[in-house]
Amino acid sequence: MKSAIGRWITVVFISFFMLGCSSIRARTETPDKEWTVYPGIQRDIKDTGGVFSGKNPDSVWAKGMVTTLLLLDLPFSAVFDTVVVPYDLYRIYAPKYSVENAEKGKHVNNPP
Repeated sequence: MKSAIGRWITVVFISFFMLGCSSIRARTETPDKEWTVYPGIQRDIKDTGGVFSGKNPDSVWAKGMVTTLLLLDLPFSAVFDTVVVPYDLYRIYAPKYSVENAEKGKHVNNPP
């Protein structure tokens, strides 16, 4: 009995820490030119659509597991994406620095 409870606690614990990972993954894989707000939600929806499109060669149970995790991740990604909207907006609209001009304190978009 205790081992079954321990397994469930382990599964819930690992699942809890995996939630919201689409937001983090989307932010690390998105190039600057394609940066948007709420990229985690967009990633969840895109990945869920990929599962249902038939392009995924995985077995049915794997598709079900992935879809379940993506749908469980969706509200956590929404909360995380909402918290970091100011950072997303800053990254979209702030002038970009190059390494040389950043050392000089000048913006790339504003030539001398």
